[in-house]
Amino acid sequence: MQTEMLLCGLFLLFVIQVVGTHLQVKEYKRAVKELHRLGNVGIGSRRRKLGPSNIVIIACDSAGEILAGKMMQGMTILSRFHPIEEIAGRTIYDLRAAYMALPEKRRAHYKGHIQALEALIARLGGTQSGGAE
Repeated sequence: MQTEMLLCGLFLLFVIQVVGTHLQVKEYKRAVKELHRLGNVGIGSRRRKLGPSNIVIIACDSAGEILAGKMMQGMTILSRFHPIEEIAGRTIYDLRAAYMALPEKRRAHYKGHIQALEALIARLGGTQSGGAE
């Protein structure tokens, strides 16, 4: 009887994990689609073995001006995307330069942001003339 209860409990946890993962993937697709409507999209992530990981999605126009950004951060399937309001209006080149100027330990915190910015820079054709690298 105890073995059956244990197996039922494990099965229930598995089902909850599958449903939660499905909801998270649906949320991810919705956020990407929403930001893609605004312009070019760059996506980055910072994965950690212990502690919260994050996924960063940044949208910019063809000149490199950031239109919006969203980030999902957390350790559970209950995490959702939240806007990154402080980056809107900046350029992808200036923001990347600001992150790269940070000390190594602090820069690691923004790894997902930097990956998303580098994806956008690559998509727009490299560096901006006169921009800081």
